[in-house]
Amino acid sequence: ISPDDSLCLAKQYELGFDINFLPNHHTYFGYVLRIISGASRDIDLIYDQKQKIFRIVVDDDFSKISFSVDSPRMYRQWNQFKLKFNLENQVLQFDVNGKSVGSTKLPEGLHCFKFLWGANDFQKFNTKDIPPMQIKDIRITEEGNLKYFWPLDQMSGDTCYDRIGEKMAVVKNPNWIRPKHQQWQLLSNFSIGGDAGVAYNPKQDELYVVGNDSLAVYSLTNEQRPLEWLPSRHLNLRLGNQAIYDTIRDKLYDVYVDQHRVVSYDFTKRAWSGDFEYGKLTEFWHFNKFISPLDSCLYIVGGYGQLKYKNLIQRYSFVTKSWNLINSSGDYFSPRYLAALGMDPKRNAVYIIGGFGSRTGDQLLGPGNFYDLLRFNLSDHSFKAIYTLKPTVSRFAFANSLVIDPNSEEYYALIYPNDSTNSKLQIIKGSFRDSAFSSLANSIPYSFHDIESFSDLYYSPISNKLFAVVLHYSKIDDNNRVTEVKIYSVNFSPVPTDIRSPSPNIQSGGITGLIVITGTIIALALGIFIWRKMTGRTPRIQSQLNDSMVAGELQGPAEISYLSRQTEKITRSSIYLFGQFRVFDKDANDLTSHFSPLLKELFLLIATNTFRKARGISSAELDEILWHDKPDKDAKNNRAVNIAKLKVLLEKIGQCTINKDSGLWQFHMLDGAVHMDYKEYIALLQHPSLASPEYIHALIEIIRRGAFLYQTEYNWLDDIKSEISNTVIELCLGYLRSHSQHRDPEFAIEICNCIFYFDQLNEDALIYKCKSLISLKRHTFANNIYLKFMKDYKDIYGTNFPKTFHEVIV
Repeated sequence: ISPDDSLCLAKQYELGFDINFLPNHHTYFGYVLRIISGASRDIDLIYDQKQKIFRIVVDDDFSKISFSVDSPRMYRQWNQFKLKFNLENQVLQFDVNGKSVGSTKLPEGLHCFKFLWGANDFQKFNTKDIPPMQIKDIRITEEGNLKYFWPLDQMSGDTCYDRIGEKMAVVKNPNWIRPKHQQWQLLSNFSIGGDAGVAYNPKQDELYVVGNDSLAVYSLTNEQRPLEWLPSRHLNLRLGNQAIYDTIRDKLYDVYVDQHRVVSYDFTKRAWSGDFEYGKLTEFWHFNKFISPLDSCLYIVGGYGQLKYKNLIQRYSFVTKSWNLINSSGDYFSPRYLAALGMDPKRNAVYIIGGFGSRTGDQLLGPGNFYDLLRFNLSDHSFKAIYTLKPTVSRFAFANSLVIDPNSEEYYALIYPNDSTNSKLQIIKGSFRDSAFSSLANSIPYSFHDIESFSDLYYSPISNKLFAVVLHYSKIDDNNRVTEVKIYSVNFSPVPTDIRSPSPNIQSGGITGLIVITGTIIALALGIFIWRKMTGRTPRIQSQLNDSMVAGELQGPAEISYLSRQTEKITRSSIYLFGQFRVFDKDANDLTSHFSPLLKELFLLIATNTFRKARGISSAELDEILWHDKPDKDAKNNRAVNIAKLKVLLEKIGQCTINKDSGLWQFHMLDGAVHMDYKEYIALLQHPSLASPEYIHALIEIIRRGAFLYQTEYNWLDDIKSEISNTVIELCLGYLRSHSQHRDPEFAIEICNCIFYFDQLNEDALIYKCKSLISLKRHTFANNIYLKFMKDYKDIYGTNFPKTFHEVIV
């Protein structure tokens, strides 16, 4: 705030701001706010992750003020922090959400101040340690009068002005959140075999996309590796099926109503409990479904097929595995499909809104759109009409689910014109109190065709976001069934795209500034813009808390995927086999998700055999591994189809392809045109000076991403992994033994980290790493590495590690 000078304030003033933490981050530690007076005085608000408390530090000493905030509130709601300064009596009082959490004595001579949130590079007070947080509505009040107000509700830019007197504040590396409440972001776009279904698991915050040969698991919290493919072949998905996740039993189900079939997926065995039969086309397109908490049964509502709209309420018991029809009472529920359904937060009813159908159910008798809202009581199975939406210019139908805000009487739904194939999904917000509704955020492109498309809406309480899923199926006469999947997100709660910035309510002091500026792991600095950095001593509090942070967040060797992602270089036309399997095209777009489990295994079989054995792999070997359960003719057809698909993907990567040479399938790349780390690794093994520093540096550059094909498991791959693991460990330890780690302890630590990728409990790597840390005078870190190793050793081997810390480092 006020980058050109300090703010000189009255003897009594208040500094307030709203804050919350971003969920799903590993490290929550660092400086929230630094208040600097003069050249050497500072008051800091820090978050101590180890103790899970906020602390006030005055001139590098802990004050009497420390407090915690309830975790759900800290992550899901805004919290109002207020610092009340009484400079005359030298007292600081801290309030959180209207309640005092303590006071402390202030030093004399404080008058003019600089205020810096998050990271900063100001003289000796510079820091990059910040918790992942969001802030808004910074306000300064003097003697009861609001003097400055920065809402931080901008769309872009690195400067902002207070609403009272146009006082400037400067933001460094801003990440404005307001656009994320107004614009849908495309998170993923991939294809999956068969006529897919989609379900959401709110406990794990995962989306499941069910395909006929795989299950795509999209993690809404794991931003580094969100998409995982689980094999599940031979599920005969029928067009019109739907998936649902049962939070009562923690089960994923797929449903085909016409055959009264419900199958479940076993995540341990990676297999479905049954299959669907071939038969006629479904009569229950776009039905709605829910699992009742009262009887734990699955309910199917409505649907369409064979020129008939349905208003049937069908129930399936997971206990008796039987189906029956429910006789409903109350207001008339007109036959329909393309409606939205959502569970009441009290879990005693569901709401159904809109749809397309007719009062008789006959498509020939007055079909049209419905805009009514009905409540279906779960205990007595009665319908109650609530209201009909106010008419709009164009007709619209609904995506499958209705999201109901548990903290209000409001709902969110996706609507789209169902009289056009070139359609758009638009999110709306309505209330159960009246029939008005409003459009929020921008729209999502949606090519609507009722038998070739499906859309749904979910709310993630963990991520606090809305997610839209769009499925587009192959043409109905296409024998090679594929579903195109797109996943979008918008921050909750969404707002209109044309919303204007709010003004402060000076009379009541109720500042309602909208959205926020985010301080994430990237450096955020709201404060003085410094062109010239000055050096100085590091405050004592920083070094103290760095030690406690190491103790609290240490992950040790097991954090392979995280560490590898930090060093990963994403380049054009690249294939990575070390660490997570990753593939990038000519424009550096990530193609990994386009490799289904089958295509991935097929590619790896050909590529590894090409470079490891310098020969390739025969068709018979491929068939034996991938299609051993199929007749020769079917295996040959499957092989031909999937190799053709693979060649199309490889063309996108660059100048590489698969050819058959002398009866063997081989992977060929034009030298210099495509980068593949495994090929580089094989070439390095031919190096005449294996223990030279240049060789080891080149090797570490390859393996620093992680172990070979980390989290990829095939029976045929075990020998290759073991071979690579033994070779890497032998070469790395050989280098450490012949080159003193004291010459370059940082590089020695990096080598040890790479060894841990391949052998989590390698005793030699522990010794070399701890000794290197000691030589760098990082004793606390070395001790914590040892303690983590001891714990993992005991967990895996069931006995204590035999060496003491002293024995390790001597």
